[in-house]
Formats: sequence, structure tokens, C-alpha cells
Amino acid sequence: MQLFDINKIKDSVSKSADEIRKTISDAAEKLPEPAKNIINSEAVKDMAEKGQNMMDALKAKGDELTAVRNADRKERADEAKIALDAALTNERNSEAMFSVRDALRIMYSLMLIDGIVSPEEGKKFDEMGLAYDQDFDIFKKQLIDESYTAAQSESALGVEFVSIESEDSGEYYDQIHDYVENLIREDNFYRTEGVQAKELIRNLLVIAHSEGEYSTEERRLIRFIAGKTGVDDKVLTEMEQTISGQKAIETAEH
Repeated sequence: MQLFDINKIKDSVSKSADEIRKTISDAAEKLPEPAKNIINSEAVKDMAEKGQNMMDALKAKGDELTAVRNADRKERADEAKIALDAALTNERNSEAMFSVRDALRIMYSLMLIDGIVSPEEGKKFDEMGLAYDQDFDIFKKQLIDESYTAAQSESALGVEFVSIESEDSGEYYDQIHDYVENLIREDNFYRTEGVQAKELIRNLLVIAHSEGEYSTEERRLIRFIAGKTGVDDKVLTEMEQTISGQKAIETAEH
């Protein structure tokens, strides 16, 4: 709490000094000549000079205190800004973020998880790939081949509709699950730029709903990814409902 207002003190000191000088001057004019001589003597002038010096010193100290107070305010403001920037940075970095190509690998793995890659899913995947990276067409084949290899299935790039039959659907899911788990390991995210976890989850949901059916395997894998990347279950449920509702409207319009 501020007990003293430095500016008011300085104004008061300045006014007081002027008033004292005026009072002395007015009084001196009314005094007899011997008294005037005393007032105008060197001793009195010396006292007056010392008094003025004291006033000047007090004013200088007031200016110094004002400067210190302003510097302290600036320092505190700078510290507050630094703390705010740090908090915003921490909040931004607290959400997992993936490289574009890893995000696309995860998206294609989702497309394989139920054993069927539909034309609708392929179209959405191409749209997202081109939106993220202008060189998408160059590395697309390699990316897809990696996903098929992870699923231990022969690459079928260029085939409009792919149906993958597995002797053991549980084993097939686990193979893709393990591939995705490696992509979303903690030391693979917290980047400064890329695709954030919530954005990735949203894209996965759009792909999963693109053919009109949100399969059990798709839902299971998406929920696994969300849990690993820190996306809250309530937020995920809201996203699922939103994407499902949008798809229902699109289907009704066509």
C-alpha cells in the first residue's frame, strides 16, 4: 500500500519554500532599516541558501524515488509478461503435436483397421494430405506401403476399393495398433509445429464417418489414440457427436 504520494510532497515542498520566501520578503519590507540590514546580512543569506539547498536536495530525492517507483512498475510489468508468455507456451506445448507425415500415417492406419479402405475414405485422405503438404503425391505411395506392411498385407495402391481378409481379426487389429502406438509414443511429439492431437482426432473421425459407418475397430483405435495423446474423454465424445451429426445432415441432403 502506498503511504505517501511523492508528487504531492514535491509540490508541497515547492509551494512551502515559495510561501516562506514571500512571507519573509513581505515582512522585511515592513521592518525598520536596522532590521532590514540584518535580514540582508551575509549570515541570513547563508541560512537562506542552506534552506534552499535542503529544499533542492529533498526535491532531488523525490525525483529519485519517483524514478525507482516507475522502474519497479516496469520491472513488475515485464515479469508479468514473461510469466504470461511462459504459461501460454506451456499450455500450447501441453498438447501432443505430430509431424504431418506421422499424422497421415496414423490416418491411413485407421482406414485399414476395419479391413476395408473405401473410395470415400481414400478421397478424404487425399484431400487432407494435399491440404497439409504440397508434396503429398510424392511420398503418398511410400506412406501407404508402410501402413500395409505394418498390417502385413500386400499394397493395393491404385485399387479404388480394398478389402482385406485376415485369418485372425484380433491379430490384424493388434498389428496396426502396435504400428500406431509406435507413432504416438511420447518422445515423438511435443513439437513446435505440426498437427495437434485434437486436430488429428477430428480428422480421424471425419475419415471414419466418411463411408457412413463408424465401425467398432475405428472407434476403438481412435479412443486409444485420444487417451495416449491427452485428449479428454468428454471432449472426444463431443467431437464424435458433432462429426456424426454433420455426416447425418450431409447424407440427408443427398
